[in-house]
Amino acid sequence: MNSTAQIDKLKQLVSQKLGLRFPPDGHDRFVKTLYDRVARSGCATLKEYRTFLLGNEAAYEWETFVRAFTSVETFFFRDHGQFDLLRLRLLPELIERHSNDKTLRLWSAGCSSGEEAYSLAMLVDMLLPDRNIWKIFILGTDLDSMAITKAQQGYYRKWSFRMFPEAMRQRYFNNADVPSAHSLNSDQHLFLINERIRNMVTFQVGNLVGDPFPDADSCLHDMDLILCRNVFIYFDSVAVPAVATKFAATLVNKGYLMTAHTELIGHSIKGLESKLFAEGVVYQRHDYLPVWSNPEATQDQPISREHNPSHYEQANLASQSEFFAHQAEDKIDAFSHKLTPAWEQGGAWQGVQVALQTRPHSVDLCASARSHADRGEYDLAEEKCREALAADPLAASAYFLLAQLFQIKGNLIQATEFLNKTIYLDPRCVAGYLELAALYERDGNVPYALTLRRTALGIVRTLPSDEQIEQYERTAGELAQWLMQFDSKFEVGSEE
Repeated sequence: MNSTAQIDKLKQLVSQKLGLRFPPDGHDRFVKTLYDRVARSGCATLKEYRTFLLGNEAAYEWETFVRAFTSVETFFFRDHGQFDLLRLRLLPELIERHSNDKTLRLWSAGCSSGEEAYSLAMLVDMLLPDRNIWKIFILGTDLDSMAITKAQQGYYRKWSFRMFPEAMRQRYFNNADVPSAHSLNSDQHLFLINERIRNMVTFQVGNLVGDPFPDADSCLHDMDLILCRNVFIYFDSVAVPAVATKFAATLVNKGYLMTAHTELIGHSIKGLESKLFAEGVVYQRHDYLPVWSNPEATQDQPISREHNPSHYEQANLASQSEFFAHQAEDKIDAFSHKLTPAWEQGGAWQGVQVALQTRPHSVDLCASARSHADRGEYDLAEEKCREALAADPLAASAYFLLAQLFQIKGNLIQATEFLNKTIYLDPRCVAGYLELAALYERDGNVPYALTLRRTALGIVRTLPSDEQIEQYERTAGELAQWLMQFDSKFEVGSEE
C-alpha cells in the first residue's frame, strides 16, 4: 500500500477516534505532524505506526495528536456575556429548581487546564452562601492528561487572569512560589486557587467522542448543566451531532447545554431546543427524547412559572459587585440604539429634536445603569434608567435595560410593558423583539412569540451579513441563520 493510502487510513482513524475535522488546507499540516510522530515513536513505517495507534499503549500518542490540532487557550470567566447568563438566569433557575433536594450537577466538558470549571465553582460559591448544606458536583473533563493534572494542582500564571478583577483574585487565590515540577519559566509568578474552591471540582481524563455516556457506572449522568465551549469547532460533521446527542441524553429534563456562539447552528439535535437570550444561545433538554436516568436519583422539582428572587439571588451581592465591577470600565453601552423617529409630523417633531439634544446625557446615564446592573446593584441601575428617561423620554435603551432588571426581579408583566415601549421607540431593535418573544412564549402565547421572531428575522435580513448585532456578539448573517430554524414553526403558528 502506498504512502498516500496509508495517510488517508491514518486520517480516518484519527477522525474516528477523536472526531477531529481536517479541512483541505490543513492536509499538509496533518502529514507533517504525522511523519514527526512516526519518527518520535520509533516506528519504521506508517503502517507500523497505525498498528501502534490501534494498540493499548497509545494513550499518550492520542493526546499528542489533540495538542497538535487544538488550542488550549482559556482563561477565567472567558466570555463575560455567557457568564452573565449563567450568573443571572441559568444557575439561579437551577438552584431554585433544586431548592428541596439541595443537589446540583455541573459538567465542564473539554475543560483544558481547569479555568472554566473553577469559574463555575466560584459562581456557585457567590450564589450559594449556604452551599455547605448542598450536594454540589462539578466535573471537569479533557482528553489531555497533562491539562487535567495542571487543573487538579490549581496553579495559574497571570495570563489566566487577564479578564479577572484583582479583588477576586485576592479572594479566591493565594500567592504561590513556583514548584520545581512546574518550573517551565521559574521567573513567572504563579497563583494557587484556594483549597475550598479546588475541592468543589472533580477532574478526570475523558474522550467526548470515544467514551460512552450517559453511564450509570460513572459520574456522567443526570447533569443539570453542561458547558462545552470552543470544542465542537474541532469536530467533523459526524462527531458534532453524535456528541451533542450524548450530551442531551446526559442532561436531566430541562437541563442546559451551553456551547460557544454558533457552534451548533445548522445541526438539529434531537431532544435539545435552542433558547436565545441577549447574552447568547443555550440548548435546553426536553422530555420528548427518552433520557437515560439513574433510578436512585431524586426527581427534579417543577419550575415555578412565577419567578420570585430567592435568598441566594439577593445574598452576597457585595461579592458579585466586586467581581463584575471591572467590566464597566471598558464596556460600551450594549443597549443603545439609533433612534428611528416615528413622529415626523406636526409639533411632535420639535419634541424629538429636544430629546435628541439631551440624548448624550441619557446615553451616559444608561451606561452608568448598565455598570450598576453588572455589579448586581439593581436598585441603583433602575434609578439611573429613570434618570435617563427623565432626560430623554425617547431613550429606548433605558426601557430595554429596565425590562431586563424587572425580569431579574420576577416582575414579568412590567418587563413586558418596558419591552413593548422599547420596540415602539426603536422599531428596529432586534433584541427587543427577541426578548419579548421569550416572555410571551413563557406565558404560553407561542403564536405571538413566533410573530415577534418573524419580525426580528425580517429586520436582520435587511442588514449587511457582516454587521455585528451588539447584544448577541454575532453577525447579522449568523443571527439570521439561527432564526431560520423557526421557519417551520412560523408556518405552524400562522395556522393555529
